Amino acid sequence: MLWPDAEVTVSTKTLPDGSHQFAPVTLRLEAAAATHAGQVREANEDVYGVFPEERLYVVADGMGGRAAGEIAARIAIDALETFCRENHDSPPETWPFPLDTRYSRRVNSLRVGLKVANRRIREEAQKDTAWYRMGATIAALAFDEDHLITAHAGDVRVYRIRPTGVSRLTRDHSIAEELRAARQAISPEDLAALGNRNVITRALGNRPDVEPTVYVNAYADADIYLLCSDGLWNCVPDERLGAIVLGQPDLESACYALIDAGNLAGGPDNLTALLVRVVR
Repeated sequence: MLWPDAEVTVSTKTLPDGSHQFAPVTLRLEAAAATHAGQVREANEDVYGVFPEERLYVVADGMGGRAAGEIAARIAIDALETFCRENHDSPPETWPFPLDTRYSRRVNSLRVGLKVANRRIREEAQKDTAWYRMGATIAALAFDEDHLITAHAGDVRVYRIRPTGVSRLTRDHSIAEELRAARQAISPEDLAALGNRNVITRALGNRPDVEPTVYVNAYADADIYLLCSDGLWNCVPDERLGAIVLGQPDLESACYALIDAGNLAGGPDNLTALLVRVVR
């Protein structure tokens, strides 16, 4: 599905001493997304959210089996979007979790929004025994006037794609990634031999509280950002993901091409691709 451009105009600003004036900047974001159950799973527990007015883009991968995983993923996205939308101007003192003073208000809105989503999943899980231990991994991408922000818990990834190459902006919360960080010399063979290497170490719904990992950086004109579930990146190498996206005429075609590539590689899990392009 393709979404029309989201356009935001930034007002002209003057420095306190009046010596510099910033010209108005128009940020336009184009987005498209596609999801598929894959070739093995009967149900699709991946869920995505595109919220142009909030400049917010999210992919969640449900865990818990049967319908519970999809429910958890939908709760997570709905809770995050609702919190961000309803708290544009509210005093942070009224937020249900404290701010991290290292970060801006916009960064904290994603952090706190994911904490709220974690609490909501746990509350809903108590209402039905079929939803016991349901949870979701998630990654959110947002933009302000000067920066992009990612916040994630689990192994949904965010990539930046440019003609010069592909960069991964998130590091999975998994046994494999923690081992790579702790033992940089570990070989791919040793890592593959570990039976629990894909175990997730952080997700929404698993514990009473969760601390998402955040990343903040500048964006550039024509940057493309890919949010994708592990069903896609496990099947398609990073550089191949970038080549597929850059080889398509538009974002919608690129999303479907990514899903096709994952299915052609076996599609053992649900597949989701959400693309966002910066147009300035």
